[in-house]
Amino acid sequence: MPGRTRKWPWLLGAALVAAVGLYAARHPILVAIAEQLIVDEPRRRADAIVVLGGSLPDRMIEAADLYLAGLAPQVVLGREPSNPGMEELARRGAHIPERDELNVSVARQLGVPDSAIVVLDGRPNSTVIEAEIIVPHLRRMGVRRALLVTSKIHTFRSRMIFRDLAPDLELTVCATRYDPFDTGNWWHSRGNVRRVFFEYQKILVYLLRDRWRI
Repeated sequence: MPGRTRKWPWLLGAALVAAVGLYAARHPILVAIAEQLIVDEPRRRADAIVVLGGSLPDRMIEAADLYLAGLAPQVVLGREPSNPGMEELARRGAHIPERDELNVSVARQLGVPDSAIVVLDGRPNSTVIEAEIIVPHLRRMGVRRALLVTSKIHTFRSRMIFRDLAPDLELTVCATRYDPFDTGNWWHSRGNVRRVFFEYQKILVYLLRDRWRI
């Protein structure tokens, strides 16, 4: 018994040293946690620019920049899930723009012509379903190379999904430069902490469930 008692100071000391070490290294660890979620590849010429839904106008601004730079001849996006109450609003004769309508408006105002904008049918509620709508369209149009535009911490999972679903597609993942997410201080924002946590959760769900379905 006395021998066991003497071990506790050593164990407590080791735990304290480990805790101090983790605290001292917290900044690079937290930066690395966010950086693992971000993929941003060099832009190159492609057959289409694909804009994933979920955030506006930052993604569409990036897509418009790519189009105006002459990197692809068309911008492809899907319709987004309707906000609650939209059907009732329409029944009463009122209307507010859907998020995909706002994205189209942004593209037009930035100089992308209607002839270059493709809005696909369907209102996906996940990136997997969105990819399942977009990929068949790209194949029908003979698209071999695509620029995939989305928010920074959404890029890693998006690339994984699209490459699993269409390994033959030459995909360049473009994190929009207009997303204010900062890997150097994201943990100071409760909203960003929630976004990072849920992104890792979504990656795990994809790997354990959705990937096998694809």
